[in-house]
Amino acid sequence: MFAQISYPLELGPEELDNYLANGWFRMRQAIFTTNFLQFHDIFYSAIWLRVALAEYQEDKKFKTLQKLNKAFRIEIKKSETSKFSEAHEQLFQEYRQSISFEVSNSLGELLLGNDSPSIFNTHEVNIYDGDILIAAGFFDLGKTAAAGITCIYHPAYKKHSLGKYLIYLKINFCFSQNLQYFYPGYAVPGYPPFEYKLTIGKSTLQYLQMASQQWIPIDSVLDLQNPLHKMVDKLTDAKRLLNEVTFPTTLQYYRFFEANLNLHYLGNRLLDFPVFLICYPTIHNTELICLVFDVVDSSYYLFQVSSVIHLGPHQENRPVYEESLLNVDCCLFVSSTLIEMVNFLSKY
Repeated sequence: MFAQISYPLELGPEELDNYLANGWFRMRQAIFTTNFLQFHDIFYSAIWLRVALAEYQEDKKFKTLQKLNKAFRIEIKKSETSKFSEAHEQLFQEYRQSISFEVSNSLGELLLGNDSPSIFNTHEVNIYDGDILIAAGFFDLGKTAAAGITCIYHPAYKKHSLGKYLIYLKINFCFSQNLQYFYPGYAVPGYPPFEYKLTIGKSTLQYLQMASQQWIPIDSVLDLQNPLHKMVDKLTDAKRLLNEVTFPTTLQYYRFFEANLNLHYLGNRLLDFPVFLICYPTIHNTELICLVFDVVDSSYYLFQVSSVIHLGPHQENRPVYEESLLNVDCCLFVSSTLIEMVNFLSKY
């Protein structure tokens, strides 16, 4: 599954380490993983990152930021388990109003949701200008690893790059505690707001390769494999060959590929591929035949899917499928060879 979520009642340090090593991350008081994202009707791959701390060294960027912010006071401590200070909540509101993307209504909602006390061993880095809190970053500690969760800062100090500075401070703290890895979350190829994560700890930065499920060193951004692009390329090849045998298909991005992260749908076998070919696209009813490509095992899968919830009428020439939430009823055929899949479909 490409999108999964778990709601543990408690979470030990070793368990957090294992989750992080497999590309999972905190969401309020749950822990989840996903491999794909969408922003404003554009679909992307989520590439999980980590900094290998054993050979980590402070780089020029950190030293520049350290010099720029030398007048500020830094505090690192364990966070409260059930609430955040009034100063933190006020700072969050200042930060929230200055950004272009949507976040939670409060810091407590972002990190705790409706549950407290926290199951995570959360620490915070606070930056003060005199007695005024101007930035804060939160991170969770495991046994040998840590995950950077969020950073907030007052917009009046934007020129100080406090968001990046906080990440460096988290990494340096984890290095001083002899931890092995720091996980900053995911990068998103082609989406500029996340590109900064590829510049911090760059010399020892690794990414989780989806196909092999191995952590691979990043020498440059070009090294990143983009699973979504590979899916689209493979399905475009399939569409071309099927067109040659006059077999109609429609390439569609799927709006609800992350529905598995919704607690309401746990236990369903929901489709979680972000893109697919609809076979027999002129037939729109409660069941569809969909062709997908799985980059993990490099195979094509032909699924029969059905509507769990019908959300709207079919829209012709719309690249994003959003008329139904889809459940996988059965797998009709699997093949690692496109020709074999095309032959099966042409006789189906």
